[in-house]
Amino acid sequence: MNKNRFKLLSIILSYVFFIFVIIISINAVVPEKDLKVLKPKEILVKKVDNNFLRDKNSVYEILEKKNHEPEKITESEEDESNTKIIKKGIKKDNFRIQFASFKEKQKSLEISTKLREKMSKIPIGINLIVKEVKIKENQTFYRVISESKYPFGKAKSECAKFKKNKIQCIIIKS
Repeated sequence: MNKNRFKLLSIILSYVFFIFVIIISINAVVPEKDLKVLKPKEILVKKVDNNFLRDKNSVYEILEKKNHEPEKITESEEDESNTKIIKKGIKKDNFRIQFASFKEKQKSLEISTKLREKMSKIPIGINLIVKEVKIKENQTFYRVISESKYPFGKAKSECAKFKKNKIQCIIIKS
């Protein structure tokens, strides 16, 4: 008999406690009528429409022309351009592969070591260096680039191999 009373008492107490918790939670969720709501006086986020227009000198137009309209060069024009390059003293192997560029030398060195580890898994032999480049007045960047120079076609094919292995790169003139 005591066991039954204890069970009944515990069930009744649990229901009373449950109803008490419901009343408290309703009080917490439903706001009072005289509660002040803070509203911002100024708009914190402003929507800006991008009114970028393409013109004939924009980067996108130049790239699209280059991709869609390949220049037709005859052999004589190619020979003339090669002789012009030789006359100017510019080497054909004048391109490097750039992987990253940062304002902090330490960051460039860290990325350089990470890239070396990634590249060790790929059967492409390339050495990386960090080169300091000064741009304009007070801006200095540290580029992670290939140590050796390549002709444009070779640099492009090497960069394509890296991109297949999910390593971003660009070709720069050195």
